[in-house]
Amino acid sequence: MAYVFADAGSRARTVEARFFFPSGAAILEDPATGSACANLGGWYRVLHPGEGIDRAISQGESVGRPSTLYLSVSPPSAMGEGGRIFVGGQVIELGRGRLEL
Repeated sequence: MAYVFADAGSRARTVEARFFFPSGAAILEDPATGSACANLGGWYRVLHPGEGIDRAISQGESVGRPSTLYLSVSPPSAMGEGGRIFVGGQVIELGRGRLEL
């Protein structure tokens, strides 16, 4: 699997992304991948610790199913709370989970 993205910068607040995965002998592309977008939020937290990040993620145009996901990364609070990574958009939910650290 590969999640490939290009951030247009903090001013534009947009990211172009593509998610590829194997299916038998083929490589397919997912038009909107919330779980990969959440991992992108973790990547931003490592690169920009203490900063809040908001991005609109465009995905799926290359497969004729344009989608937009919204990523929000809140910074850790002064009270020791770890912050939050939130992914939203109009998608079909296939699963749900929660990670407690």
